[in-house]
Amino acid sequence: MSRTYFSLVLLFLLVVEGSLLPNLLLNYTGSDQIVVSRFALIVIVLIGLYSGKQVGLLYGLAFGLIFDVVYTNYLGIYTFGFACLGYALAIPLKAVKESALWAVVLAIVAVFAFEYYQYGLFYVLGVTEMQGSTFFMDRLLPTLVLNSAFAILVVLPVRKLAAHVLEQARIRQR
Repeated sequence: MSRTYFSLVLLFLLVVEGSLLPNLLLNYTGSDQIVVSRFALIVIVLIGLYSGKQVGLLYGLAFGLIFDVVYTNYLGIYTFGFACLGYALAIPLKAVKESALWAVVLAIVAVFAFEYYQYGLFYVLGVTEMQGSTFFMDRLLPTLVLNSAFAILVVLPVRKLAAHVLEQARIRQR
């Protein structure tokens, strides 16, 4: 049962990101600002950090594909981005895993990298004509503020959940 906790959390975040949060954020942002929640990406990076590269890669692939199918017309953008970041940012250093500050920094780096990756692809494909400076000021900075606050809130609960899941896996192996 403990193996499904990560999936349930990510499915909940998928629903929150796509349905509830955009409507709530409209009341708190300016008309020219675009705030995008990347809560599932943050949790995938934290899962990869605390559970291992392969786990981060698998959850990144699975939930990236779900995001692609549900929210975009282009298959592979979220899948590739989430999987790469879930794998690459699962740094196996003890000091990084034990520090909540490093985990939050890695989550913020993941959001920053994914936003620029997505913007670059959409700019090349002609989906967006937003200039780089406009993207930085009106989309990237507000997005980083929201997602930084979320990362600070969830870093310790995700670490505890990952420790519980790993402990349950050790018990099953005995």
